[in-house]
Amino acid sequence: MDIGNSGLRELSDDELFQGTTFLPDAELSRFEVLLERVSRNRYTRFDALYTELFQRFPNAPQLAEFFEQAFNLIVPPTREQRLIINDPVFQVWNVLTAHYAHRVITKKVADTDALEKMLIGFPQMLARVKTTDSVRTNDYCPPVYRFDVDPLVARVAPPSYEFPKDEATRKQLERNGHSVNFFCDVVNIALLRIEHTWPACREQFRKLVKSICYLPDGSFRSCSASRFIGIIFISNRDDSILDLEESLVHEATHQLLYNIVEVCPVVKDETSREVLFTLPWSGQARDFHGYFHEFFVCVALVKYLGRVRSRSSHELQRAQNRLVFILQGLIKALPDFEASTDFTPQGRQLLENLAKEVRGLESHHAGLLAISGTAEGAARLLGMTG
Repeated sequence: MDIGNSGLRELSDDELFQGTTFLPDAELSRFEVLLERVSRNRYTRFDALYTELFQRFPNAPQLAEFFEQAFNLIVPPTREQRLIINDPVFQVWNVLTAHYAHRVITKKVADTDALEKMLIGFPQMLARVKTTDSVRTNDYCPPVYRFDVDPLVARVAPPSYEFPKDEATRKQLERNGHSVNFFCDVVNIALLRIEHTWPACREQFRKLVKSICYLPDGSFRSCSASRFIGIIFISNRDDSILDLEESLVHEATHQLLYNIVEVCPVVKDETSREVLFTLPWSGQARDFHGYFHEFFVCVALVKYLGRVRSRSSHELQRAQNRLVFILQGLIKALPDFEASTDFTPQGRQLLENLAKEVRGLESHHAGLLAISGTAEGAARLLGMTG
């Protein structure tokens, strides 16, 4: 959806956030407008970076190939160029290069070696992106990597994960977990189940998750980060297909919030990064940003688990237990956010929309919540989550 060419009036930030959570059951057009604005912002940032670099390096033959290929990406914008600019690897390159350019422009560094190295590597990065994009458009499952991940992604992955640099370590680690081919088959099954359970959620996943890294030795169950947006890490800690479904929905929803924040911050810049909060779902400590991320994700998870049908009685019980456990955490966490002054106006609107959803879910699942409050129900729940 291209708002700029559709003749529709551009929504303000306040209008974009009004009455929506952007989750799969929200108004589809808002999600489409969000993605369109993200794409346009990325194009604009790349265009601005190109202009700044062209002015700074007017006579640099070693950078001629960068300027030629970058110009061809900018003029004129096409669907293929948009796919490239929105590619996760391209975005990693763009963010890193903008960082080095800023350091040069603000005179924080005297030499331009690091910046020029990024520019000289642009054609190789572009070739890798085009190859990956051609694969991605033909497969039901996003490309799955292990240690063959793009070097730029490996570069920004820490501290989430340290990709081993030596072949001996890689071979040793490859003995853990299943093969990538087997993992792809399992992911395909999980995605088919997600499509059957919540088609709109599967469609959001397709648009938000561009690559998966299978990392059985990871210290996490699943992982995402804004520094490698569009890519999710999955370890070997899921015990069932249902668990994997939850992990995939979990990480896709993190990606959704990253996109929201690219358009408009939801938490004030001056908000403390001090780890002050304990997640009611895991007991892990988080700062306010991380706490809100988990809250947002958990709303989606309750909505997903509440749609699980046509499964074995055992799996339906597992889904029900997880739903209750996650919803109880949402109910406990909500007052923390409602009392907070750390949201931007748009963030406050998003929270109010989410709060309405949480109260609706609490009302809808009141019977399950009541059962879980009994001794027998609590014991059954602890058996699932302990």
